[in-house]
Amino acid sequence: MEPKWLGSGKLHRLRCAAGHECAARPNDVQGGDGICGRCAGHEWDAFYVVLNDDDGHVKFGITSGDPRARLRRHRRDGFLRVVRLLTGLPDDTARGVEKAVIATLQLAREKPVRGREYFDGRVLATVLDIVDHYPIAAPTLPQVTTPPGEQGECWPKRVPRSEYSLPDSPV
Repeated sequence: MEPKWLGSGKLHRLRCAAGHECAARPNDVQGGDGICGRCAGHEWDAFYVVLNDDDGHVKFGITSGDPRARLRRHRRDGFLRVVRLLTGLPDDTARGVEKAVIATLQLAREKPVRGREYFDGRVLATVLDIVDHYPIAAPTLPQVTTPPGEQGECWPKRVPRSEYSLPDSPV
């Protein structure tokens, strides 16, 4: 579906053999990754934002199904605080949120501190503003925040969208 070659490390929009519109990097496909996440059983239906209080970095991303394994992996890397977690998102909403955050940070000329989704903590308010105002088909989807006193919890309690706030921030 791409009109021209974008390079081996760039995402190329394509349609898999089953007819799903997807995107893959040629390097990843050559390295053994599949072309289509849906055909591989990935739903990409969860979006998360985690914070490493030690180095002040924020990480956001998407995952498929139960996010606990992904959050544990980030916890081992020092990202102990789950700031936002949206699960059960419809269709390509999680990927849409992630793309909106990346695009906004690029427009703000913010550079990742590593990879594509690790940034200095100063962007946290911007990230949360995008996440909290992203148009989601189901407005009652749960939002999660780590309540004060529960810092470091990998799986914090769920709170309704209208009731969440960050520690030390007004409700």
